Amino acid sequence: MSAILTDEQNDSVRKMVRAGYTKIAQETSAGCCSPGVSCCGSAPPDADKLARELGYSIEELKALPDGANLGLSCGNPAALAALRPGEVVLDLGSGGGFDVFIAGRKVGATGRAIGVDMTPEMLGKARRNIASYRKETDLDNVEFRLGEIEHLPVADNSVDAIISNCVINLSPDKAQVWREMARVLKPGGRVAVSDLALLKPLPPAILEMVEALVGCVAGAVLVSETEGMAKEAGLVDTLLKAKSDYIDGLVDWQAPLYQKIIANLPTGAKPGDYITSLEITACKPAQAAPSFLKRQPLTQPMPRLEVFDPAMCCSTGLCGTEIDPALVSFAALLTQLSQKGVKVERYNLGQQPMAFVQNPTVKALLDKEGVTALPLILINGAVHLKGRYLTDAERETFSRAALGESEVVSS
Repeated sequence: MSAILTDEQNDSVRKMVRAGYTKIAQETSAGCCSPGVSCCGSAPPDADKLARELGYSIEELKALPDGANLGLSCGNPAALAALRPGEVVLDLGSGGGFDVFIAGRKVGATGRAIGVDMTPEMLGKARRNIASYRKETDLDNVEFRLGEIEHLPVADNSVDAIISNCVINLSPDKAQVWREMARVLKPGGRVAVSDLALLKPLPPAILEMVEALVGCVAGAVLVSETEGMAKEAGLVDTLLKAKSDYIDGLVDWQAPLYQKIIANLPTGAKPGDYITSLEITACKPAQAAPSFLKRQPLTQPMPRLEVFDPAMCCSTGLCGTEIDPALVSFAALLTQLSQKGVKVERYNLGQQPMAFVQNPTVKALLDKEGVTALPLILINGAVHLKGRYLTDAERETFSRAALGESEVVSS
């Protein structure tokens, strides 16, 4: 069974993954496939060739915006999902937009394809490709949102199908990812995921390789664990199909990561003895409860968290192609707290100035210190933090205070 990580360990894993995929996104000409870049499975020198091996058609690949295919796939979830016109489809870890752009064509003008990714550079790459997608297809049905797949910026019961391509293994809290999928799916909605999984535990030397984590190997869990997490999240009709040919192909292509893995395996063992590509399908029951969220008893007062941001381009600052990573982490934490029952209210000085004037505490600080007091974070009306956003080291203490588990201390 996979070890349960602390919040600090979770953040450390996310930082390593984000750094690896930032590097991939910044390889603007050769993408993931350039020499020395470590990515999901250390893709072969031809990303389109890999995609064709996984079942993507030549027509689908030709229709993609330039640079959308980064060679990060280990399957073809858009085909596995059997998408239909008019459906809302969500891609977890959408990267450069590869599967989102393919899904957008399948769901058509009456449907919607949404990608979520935690790496600002990947999100910027995908968003820059939207214009060429619209021009090529005459469709305005794709969007990309910044966020962590453990805390999806997506409403309850709003998605017909969820796809994901070699991403869930990267998460430090995979059980939470499956719970989030169950939350956002409509009753009767479905999951179609391609991921890497383990047939048996990996040797410790491989688990400790940073490139193996970013390369989708070190974070993979046993096939049986994946099935268990889907069921515990409330999903039904779970089917899992191992596809060993993907790993065998990467070994044949002499992918750098897999050469390192071979060097750390027992004599005579091969990567395919341990690692497999896995297709996973599951459904949310048609008569599911209104929400999968854990809510506090009604007899307990709901904690209140207020955030007063400086003037930003949008309500959260997570817009455009240049995004502050601190805002990514903060937005994900607010989503997590909201799901735990905290009443989160967020105000942007550029969009809701009256909210700043109407709050006596905020107005007094602005009168005294000006906009340098922003951002300003209040918990149950008391100032918790002013003039800056949280550091990673402060997340746990802040969460306890917001949940009413410790005293609010101003800093």
